[in-house]
Amino acid sequence: MSRVGWVGKFVTFAELENVYDEYFAKIYNHLYYRVLSKDLSDDLTSDVFLKVVKNLDGFDETKASFKTWIYTIANNTLIDYYRRRKNEAGFLEESDEPVCHFDEQSGIFKSEELRLLHDALSTLDERTREVVSLKYNAEMSIRDIAKLIGINESTASTLHTRGLAKLRKILAKDFF
Repeated sequence: MSRVGWVGKFVTFAELENVYDEYFAKIYNHLYYRVLSKDLSDDLTSDVFLKVVKNLDGFDETKASFKTWIYTIANNTLIDYYRRRKNEAGFLEESDEPVCHFDEQSGIFKSEELRLLHDALSTLDERTREVVSLKYNAEMSIRDIAKLIGINESTASTLHTRGLAKLRKILAKDFF
């Protein structure tokens, strides 16, 4: 069995494949719901898994679960992307406007329901999209979400509740 060694840890390629199989779609969806761009999500997801492989020796299960660790890498990868873009071209502040043109992105959907969901998500601010994504894509608790993104639980809960209410209101117009 082939093994890859990192500082005191040996991981089989099968174990890396299992991590990829288990987390790829979740990480991709989490990033997609944050940036709402297919191409950018593809690139960021690739970056996340490269960092996972490179930094696996830094994972300490006494500090956090693997799930929390990999989502932290995903969030930090996204933050790094925003910083690079801002430094390169005076890019938008994180809280200002989305990083993509939603009209262009919504055209890629074959399903009307997916397009409507995409459009509804685009109305949420970045932090609210992050909380909703972590709650439903990563299946994380509000407590874990709050720890991961560095806010208190009541703020995370409020963002989640208000975000869902806004999504329901928008989607109710389209479906009822």
